[in-house]
Amino acid sequence: MLGDYTCRVSSAFENPASAASAASMGPNGPVANPAAGPVDTDDVVPKSAETVVHESAPHHPTALAAIREQVARARSAQEHWKLRSFDDRARALTRAAKEMLRKRHEVIALAHEEIGKVAAEGIFNEALGPLDTVSAWVKLVRRETARRDVRLNPLSFPKKRAYVDLLPRGVVGIIAPWNYPVAGLYRSLFPALLTGNGVVLKPSEYTPKTSGWLADMLARELPEGLISVVQGDGRAGAALIESGIDACIFTGSVKTGHTVQVACAEQGIPCSVEMGGKDAAIVLGDCDLSKTSAGLTHWTLSNAGQACGAIEVLYVDQSIADELLSRLTRAWSALLPQEDIAPLGNQRQFDLVRAQVEEAKQKGARVLTGGAPGDMSDHLRPSLYYPPTLLDHCTDAMSVVTEETFGPVLAVIRVSGAGEAVRRVNASRYGLGASIWTTDIARGERLAEKLSVGVVTINNHALSGAIPELPWSGVRDTGFGIANGPESLHTFVRPRATIVDESKGAEVFYLPYDKTLVELGHLLADAQVGKILGAWKLPFLLKKRADRLKKFFSGK
Repeated sequence: MLGDYTCRVSSAFENPASAASAASMGPNGPVANPAAGPVDTDDVVPKSAETVVHESAPHHPTALAAIREQVARARSAQEHWKLRSFDDRARALTRAAKEMLRKRHEVIALAHEEIGKVAAEGIFNEALGPLDTVSAWVKLVRRETARRDVRLNPLSFPKKRAYVDLLPRGVVGIIAPWNYPVAGLYRSLFPALLTGNGVVLKPSEYTPKTSGWLADMLARELPEGLISVVQGDGRAGAALIESGIDACIFTGSVKTGHTVQVACAEQGIPCSVEMGGKDAAIVLGDCDLSKTSAGLTHWTLSNAGQACGAIEVLYVDQSIADELLSRLTRAWSALLPQEDIAPLGNQRQFDLVRAQVEEAKQKGARVLTGGAPGDMSDHLRPSLYYPPTLLDHCTDAMSVVTEETFGPVLAVIRVSGAGEAVRRVNASRYGLGASIWTTDIARGERLAEKLSVGVVTINNHALSGAIPELPWSGVRDTGFGIANGPESLHTFVRPRATIVDESKGAEVFYLPYDKTLVELGHLLADAQVGKILGAWKLPFLLKKRADRLKKFFSGK
């Protein structure tokens, strides 16, 4: 399974006036929405979350009043699900994953219909990975959630033992992205279910059928009501957070992510929030030009650049800049619309990309390829296709360098060395990922330690988005949410410590207090700093305290 599985989402508190109503599908079927007309919330709608590429027939959003009922049904089912063995839960998800592979043509078609996915990305980014991903999560969750025995100091805690269990939180709410409407959900859905939780999923209103397909495939192998789908715009997401869920997963814009964090804090529930990225590639003078050209091309243009982990800025050593950019220009000019590059997902995102490129041109950027919308064949919407665009001589005064673009555009900044590139990456408002391209691996690893981002890749990019064992996280405006890796499990489980005392009698420090206890405390403190002259008194003081407590509580 290839590709970056994170990015933009229909935000939790949005209601774009132009959006078609979304479908309530999968396990629960359509539910009418009594809500009145649209609300203008342009200031909180993510830039990449409006009009879809290929309009499907309108569908009905879930009635807001019904969302709490769906959470209650998920909770009821979860009470039984959590009692099933881990192996039983793993087998259910494995069966579902195999059926998803058998029916992969369905989801490839849906992703093309709803957001224009090209065929290769439909199979590799969405349809190919469920079984491998389930298998990896089964191994990780089995290992990381096993009971942990804790060794206690036998002197401080005589005849006592302890262990820690990780328990499911209950019902997890997932507010999901549209750009990877199936694979983007694996790293939330699979660990949530394997750890014994129920799930209520709020897909993007722009991919109701594609994400709904995934939920439906899982629901066929799970207890009724354990997973359900809430369809609608941001009001549905807001209602989900307030519906009694026990944890929330959200991916979206910075402003909306902050709102979600506050809402979850007010509800007293944990949340994992990722809020975008502006990934950079640092290309050193000793890189393998062929490998680097191929990698930059893929990780900039895959999914038309609509990924939080897409490369959007290139810091290239000036000694090789001309040769590298010449190779990229030739390659990008040969890529085919519809076969290699899909249209952008919506009009607003198209307008943002075009505006950033136009601003860069006005401020002195040189267009090496692309740079303006091109004509397309009749079966695409020409206004939403933006060609691969390579901009040389960019500066920090350009939004294409400082703000998330989320499109097939690469801003190039020539640097005098690796130090300058590292400083620039660390100065970005975002901190999701970065890559270093060099044949000197040891040097690459040393530079990686200096980068203030969540994911560093040497001679590739963004791979950890598809590797359950590795955390996908960031710093600064990207947020502190964690997907994948053992570190992500805290959103799905909570710890419960159990201590078993098999000793007889009361503890020496129990009430009532006396001078013997105070003297005993001082002797213990002295012993810890090497003063042992009075240590001979310890057994006598301990016996004296034990006798006192026994007599005190004897009832005589």
